[in-house]
Amino acid sequence: MTEKISLPMTCKLLKINLLLGIISLFTFCGITEAKEPISAPAEQGAIHSPRLITKSRRSKNFDLLKLVKEAVEISERRYLVANEHSPWQIYHGVNAFRRDFKIEKDGEIVRAIDWISKTNPQFRELPWFEKTVHGGRAHKYTVPYHFEGHPNQSLALMVMSNLPTDFEFKVDHGTITIADIIHNAKMNIDPREELTWTLWFLTHYVDTEETWTTRLGETWSIEKLVGDQVKTKVTKSACGGSHNLYSLAVSRNNHLRDGGQLRGVWVQADQKLKRYMMAARSLQRRDGSFPTHYFRGYGSPKSFSEQISSSGHMMEWLMVAASDRQMDDEWIERGIYYLAKKLIDNRDQSAECGPLYHAVSALNIYRDRINGVAWPDPNIQPTASVQQEEVVEKEPKIEAIPRSLPQTGNEKKIPRLAVRPPADQFQFPVTKKMDEKKNSKKNETKPESVAEQSTQGKLAIGIEQSTTEAEKKVEILAAPEDDTPLK
Repeated sequence: MTEKISLPMTCKLLKINLLLGIISLFTFCGITEAKEPISAPAEQGAIHSPRLITKSRRSKNFDLLKLVKEAVEISERRYLVANEHSPWQIYHGVNAFRRDFKIEKDGEIVRAIDWISKTNPQFRELPWFEKTVHGGRAHKYTVPYHFEGHPNQSLALMVMSNLPTDFEFKVDHGTITIADIIHNAKMNIDPREELTWTLWFLTHYVDTEETWTTRLGETWSIEKLVGDQVKTKVTKSACGGSHNLYSLAVSRNNHLRDGGQLRGVWVQADQKLKRYMMAARSLQRRDGSFPTHYFRGYGSPKSFSEQISSSGHMMEWLMVAASDRQMDDEWIERGIYYLAKKLIDNRDQSAECGPLYHAVSALNIYRDRINGVAWPDPNIQPTASVQQEEVVEKEPKIEAIPRSLPQTGNEKKIPRLAVRPPADQFQFPVTKKMDEKKNSKKNETKPESVAEQSTQGKLAIGIEQSTTEAEKKVEILAAPEDDTPLK
């Protein structure tokens, strides 16, 4: 006996069947998008990565940019003194402030690039630049922190100034050009030496596809130099490996800018940079600083220089390695904020040249990238010639500091640290003459002259503008070790 179905029940069943039919039809036509599995057995093969969501850039962090500008301007007023500070120290200042870096010369403020290139300067009776069989070079290593610490370090630190290849340096018996120094660097590559700064310098001027034969008969290229730096262990490199990563980052960027692709050794360089960026982010402290011993572990920084040393070096290479989308990441901004705040809050503290200028360099690169300033290209030069300007700024001559530097012949090494004298020892009006000061301050302790400080290893003096504009404040800086020993 068949059970009768009521009319309302029949209508309900028809609606359900119709709905199921429509869903089946849409599925068959591919309208429903299948979700990617989050895992799968190995035999099913590789699973496509989730689609990347394009990150829209936030508006500029104007508060941070204002802080960075203040920190840079404050640090710019720590002047070094020509003929009394070493080339090593002045080169680091050029790396931070580029063509705008100024030094004191006989009481006047002059641009360092002009003075270095046009006067054939000497340090400890040795020239800064010299001719060679293969062209020319900056003076090689003699004593720690005097000239170069590594092959081609001097010119690597001048890359951000973007000097043209025909830029000249006066030397004994003539001049040499950047092109001469490039050729000499290519001819004298020695794989037994550290090649970080050689790559740093040459990648700015030499095409990626170019190959050359050294004086030893070996064939080299930028790619081969990159391969050497890829194999170099970061934790065993100078300054915690930050310069190794910097040279790889700038090489990769130049390669891509010139139309190259990430293949072969370039892929390896890119992967190494990304691995260490992740490591750096994981090691960053909450205040934005980085471990004192870089990638080897934490430490307890005591002085101002120690506080900014590893953080300045780390942020410098990160500013070159980071992509445009990463520049406004919170952890990047936190690192920049830390450096800027430290430089502002410790404006009256002693600072070592290496940590100070690498920190400023990081801030300047950050500011350039946020403001859309292109990375320096030797094929694109400013309209005004660099060597047309002798002195860009002059200030009243400072007569209270003797400028003679006695040569004792016993200069061996510049100590890493310098003791800061009492602040009131180096407060003096610029407008007063030296004889007036002697009459008014006969009973006071005479401050050390620059020459006396130099013989004691206190080789870095900065002149910081005081709030009265009528006084100058002299500060002690010193050169750092290339690598902090791990205790």
